[in-house]
Amino acid sequence: MQTFARKRLNQPPIYRAIKRHPFIYFGLPLIVPIVCGSFALSYLTQTRYDLYENKNKRVDKEEKLQMNKDRRLINLKNEYERLQATHEELDDWEIKRVERRDGEFDGILR
Repeated sequence: MQTFARKRLNQPPIYRAIKRHPFIYFGLPLIVPIVCGSFALSYLTQTRYDLYENKNKRVDKEEKLQMNKDRRLINLKNEYERLQATHEELDDWEIKRVERRDGEFDGILR
């Protein structure tokens, strides 16, 4: 004779469902916010880059007209001569030490 009879507890049906399908109750609630968050962050990131691009590329019609009006005509011969003139100026130079403030290290070990 058994001293204590076994009585089963009346468990709600949700416990049996959790035992049969643990992914639905534990895995799915973990994965859904991660996937939704990924889509939301990609949308927000794209918006950020679009705003940055619009901010830097926005040029009014007046600015476009001024850019065209003040444009300098380019002549290759004149540009070549201008570059040659600056090249000759580069040959006349001498080495000078940069003046340092008081107490600042000037690179000379004494």
